[in-house]
Amino acid sequence: MASAPPPPPLVCTIQTVESRWSGQPIPGIRQLEQQQFQIDRGGGKPSIDPATVIESRLTPLVERFSSSGVEQIERSGMTYHWSYEAPLGPLQFSNGGGSTSPARDSRVAVSGDLIIDVQNGFKLSQQSRLTQSGGTQTLSSLLETAHGSCHEQR
Repeated sequence: MASAPPPPPLVCTIQTVESRWSGQPIPGIRQLEQQQFQIDRGGGKPSIDPATVIESRLTPLVERFSSSGVEQIERSGMTYHWSYEAPLGPLQFSNGGGSTSPARDSRVAVSGDLIIDVQNGFKLSQQSRLTQSGGTQTLSSLLETAHGSCHEQR
C-alpha cells in the first residue's frame, strides 16, 4: 500500500505587529508586516524557512544560531523557539544629555517564540537586546509581538 503524500507546506504571513522599545530606538531595524515564513511538513519532523523566522538586515550576520526545532503538540498546534547573535559594528548613542558617546562595537542578541494553533493562526514574539561587544549592559531592547495566519501552499 502506498503511503500518503506529505502535506503541502504552510505559508505564514505576519499581519499585525506591536513593537515596544526600551532605551533608544534604532530606526529601520526591521519591517515585519507582510513578511512570510514557510513550514515544511514533509519528511518526518517539520522545519521552518527561514530558520530565523524573520528576514532582516541581521540575517546574513547571524552567529551562534540555535533552535528547538518545530515541536508538534497533539491537538494544539506547533511551537518553535530560536535565538542568535549578530555583530553590528560600531554604533554611536546619545547619552540623554544631548551629547554622544564614542562609537563602539555592538552586538544584538535575539530570541523568539512562535506558536501556531490548530486553526493555523500564529503568535510570534521576538526580543532583541543591543549591547556593546564584550559588555553586558543593555543599550537598547525591542520586544515585538506579531500575529498572522498560515495557509497551505498549493
